[in-house]
Amino acid sequence: MNLFDFIKVIFIDPMAYDEVTPGEKRKNFFMVNRRFAIQHPMQANALNHIRIDQSAAVDIWQRFMQKQYNKTPFWMYTKGVKKAKEQKEQKINIPSAVIEDYAKRNMMDLQSVHDAIEFFPKEMKKELKDFESLSK
Repeated sequence: MNLFDFIKVIFIDPMAYDEVTPGEKRKNFFMVNRRFAIQHPMQANALNHIRIDQSAAVDIWQRFMQKQYNKTPFWMYTKGVKKAKEQKEQKINIPSAVIEDYAKRNMMDLQSVHDAIEFFPKEMKKELKDFESLSK
């Protein structure tokens, strides 16, 4: 059972959770604790000990989440850094290779270029388009 199937069982199907083996619970403990720490950091910290029984800790999470939520909450599925970066690049329609080349040619670090894109999107988009056409 992969992580997101396991999380779905925790939130939605208590009957199926009863059939999950302790080995599956131990296998998914780290990521479950990490995901639940997004919204409940104090509880995650309390369950984050080296010698804790991991399957029992997942049982505690399941009981706690069943009382709090009746479906999988929105905060469970967060965007990763890579996906957020791709969406930002799609917004300005300039490939990352051009941005990296622009930074290298102008002796700038990538963070400065990304900051300029964030704060001055129109001007940077025009400048990067001009740079792209000149470099071809």
